[in-house]
Amino acid sequence: MAQKYSRVSFCGKTAFLLSTVLFSVILCCPDVAGAEEGNPLEKAQSAYQHENFEEALVLFKDLRAQNPQSSEIAYYLGLTYKRLQDYLAAKPHLEAAATLRPVVNAALLELIDVLYQCDQVEEAKKWIQAAEKGAVTPAQTAFFKGLVLLKENKEPKAAIDSFEQAQKLDTSLAQSAKYQIGQAYMQMKDFKEAKDIFRDIIIQDPASDLASYSNEYVDAITRTEEAQKPFRGSAGHSFQYDTNVISKPNDAALSEGVTEDDDLRQVVTAQGEYTFKLNPSFHVKAGYSFYDSKQNDIGFFDTISHDIPVQPVFYFDKAAVSFPIHYNLVGVNEKNYLETMGYGNLTNIMFGKNQMAQLQFQYNDKNYQWAASSEDERKSGGETLGSAGWYTFFGKNQEGFVNLRYTLNREETNGRNWTYWGHRATFSSVVPVVSKLKWSFVGDYSRQNFDKRNTSYDKNRHDDVFTVANLLSYEFMKNVELQAQHTFVYDAASIGTYKYSKNIFGVGIKCRF
Repeated sequence: MAQKYSRVSFCGKTAFLLSTVLFSVILCCPDVAGAEEGNPLEKAQSAYQHENFEEALVLFKDLRAQNPQSSEIAYYLGLTYKRLQDYLAAKPHLEAAATLRPVVNAALLELIDVLYQCDQVEEAKKWIQAAEKGAVTPAQTAFFKGLVLLKENKEPKAAIDSFEQAQKLDTSLAQSAKYQIGQAYMQMKDFKEAKDIFRDIIIQDPASDLASYSNEYVDAITRTEEAQKPFRGSAGHSFQYDTNVISKPNDAALSEGVTEDDDLRQVVTAQGEYTFKLNPSFHVKAGYSFYDSKQNDIGFFDTISHDIPVQPVFYFDKAAVSFPIHYNLVGVNEKNYLETMGYGNLTNIMFGKNQMAQLQFQYNDKNYQWAASSEDERKSGGETLGSAGWYTFFGKNQEGFVNLRYTLNREETNGRNWTYWGHRATFSSVVPVVSKLKWSFVGDYSRQNFDKRNTSYDKNRHDDVFTVANLLSYEFMKNVELQAQHTFVYDAASIGTYKYSKNIFGVGIKCRF
């Protein structure tokens, strides 16, 4: 999956910074003091200063129509549109204020801000050059230059230089500039440097808005650092109660003599994965997964599984393309039961910040080690599958998601009784309920249409398998979860021997490292 860095949008959070930078400039416009008491301009200015922007807009529009060459009126009309967040309407009037004589110098910064808000980066850079040439409030100009360069997302180092210049010229901008420098390092993916800067902001003024925003970034960087560790692993232990370990048929007449079908078992799981970061665009992941379940009474169904995956991954701007290969060996009752070798392709494509499409193609070569009861019952063969899924992420840190998936598979077996076409629809989700408590839900429907009439029962076979699973996990200490789960399975097979239902209840603990 494409690397996804937890980032807090800074565009909205710079609003108070921009207003702080511009506030003194607005008040210092020399033409304001020249208004005489009772004249229309003073009335319009009074409405503006009292935040009656709708009234001020009407008055300034009339004054602008009467005095099209007044840079002062153009400036205030542009400001009024800007306060009403109609940036496109504000733009021509601020341009006029910056070009008519006498020039309103403060209009330059306001115009640059409007262009910044409208994502008109190239035009904003032209007016920044004009402000630099005219030496208009150099500190604020340098600050805005850094913001524009950050938005352009091409020259974060140049943006850092601009912010550093701004704080040297005006110490009152130091904290705001430092915050934006942290943003630049985030853009460069230098998370260590960014984290140090945000921590400095928190220490210097912990009660400020900037400290609050910086704290969010520190949390986000910490999560990213955890996600980017080359080695990740987990281990778990649980107790499970299975109401139908042996998949006993629902029809009592087909299960005469079966006295034991439910049992308590212990399950141990472990997995580890190491990522070899050969370059920023190409990684190789290698790992190992282990599963072991031991029944309390029905020992024949003790199961052990070893899985070794290797996955080369190519990263692009909005996508990750991998080619997973895995080897799996399953043992039952201390004897090798199934050996599988698989390879395929997995592609994740991001759409925006919280939508992801996933496409998968896989081939599995299956070799069953136990002798079949007849030639027609041989299960060894090859499975080909393709699936398409869609993820929507949500929550404060995008830790929740919902997923819809469709899978088509073809099972070609050596025995005629096990060859089928499969269709599968799956809904899954992870919902953060409260802090440290998550609810995971899976609803799954699978249809298996077997090609040929079953020779063992002389019937056509199809299976409709319904699965509903719920898992509650509570992180009672860092990286350690207490888990409670329930799974219900119902196979509505057309042949009674394969028709069964079961419930599985479990409690356990899982550690991540």
